[in-house]
Amino acid sequence: MSIRVTFVCCVIAVSGAFAQLIPGGWTETRPIDPYPMQVVLSLKSDIVSRLNSMYITVNEFQPLLYRERVAVGAVYQVKIRIGYGRYVHVTIYQHFSGTPTEVQDIQTRKTLADPLT
Repeated sequence: MSIRVTFVCCVIAVSGAFAQLIPGGWTETRPIDPYPMQVVLSLKSDIVSRLNSMYITVNEFQPLLYRERVAVGAVYQVKIRIGYGRYVHVTIYQHFSGTPTEVQDIQTRKTLADPLT
C-alpha cells in the first residue's frame, strides 16, 4: 500500500491598493492603514515605556509605514517617527482572536530610508 501526500500552496495576488498576500510571507511595505494604526496606538504606552527604558526620548509618535504577515494571527512591522528625524521599527503580534496583542521587538537607530526587516 502506498500513500500519496499532496501539498497545496495557496498564493493570492491582488492588484491595486492591496499587496500580495502569501500565507506566512510578508506583504509589501505600504502606508499605514486605519486598522494597523489602531493596533499600534493601543500599544503606544508600552512602546514609549520600552524606549524610555533604553534612554530614548519620544518627542513625537507617528506610525508611517507597515507590512504584515499572517501567522496564528497577524504580525505587523511598523516604522514610527519618534521626533528629530529619528525612527524605530516595532514588531507587533496580534493573536487571531484579537487578544493578546504585544510588542515583540523594537529596533532603534533607524532612518526613513531603512527598509522594514
